[in-house]
Amino acid sequence: MNLVNDLAELALATRLKRLSERLSQDVSKIYKESEADFEAKWYLVLELLSRQKLLGITEISELLQLSHPAVVQFVDQLLKRNLVKVSTDKNDARRRLVALSGAGKKLLQQIEPVLNVIKEENRLWINEASYDILKLLTELEQALDERSMYQRIKMNLLQHPKT
Repeated sequence: MNLVNDLAELALATRLKRLSERLSQDVSKIYKESEADFEAKWYLVLELLSRQKLLGITEISELLQLSHPAVVQFVDQLLKRNLVKVSTDKNDARRRLVALSGAGKKLLQQIEPVLNVIKEENRLWINEASYDILKLLTELEQALDERSMYQRIKMNLLQHPKT
């Protein structure tokens, strides 16, 4: 018996999280075996900084659609490993500006061959399925952008109150 699978729609978030964790753990093993001092969870922040050069924490959070505390945690971890540089905004001392360090740029170059293989294997794996999961995820995200799950559930509960 697999309770999570049996619960179907009630365990959707759990199944998505479980799938995400499986993928992340496998990729993290690959990074460890390649002797790169790198964790998969940092990739989006590093990639964004390689493209945007200098961003505030709030901007990173908004662009990646990650919580502000999660971005702060990632930046602190990256800072400890000297993969980013943090400075204070001259116009607003409360605002931390983040940029890739030389070591961060070098690390991204070092893991590029691994990233290329991950991309290709993800593409092949996705093609094994009956549906294009990337297209499906985009459609689901857009639907939640239009009306969050909170709004959907709240409206349903208001329309069908307990008797």
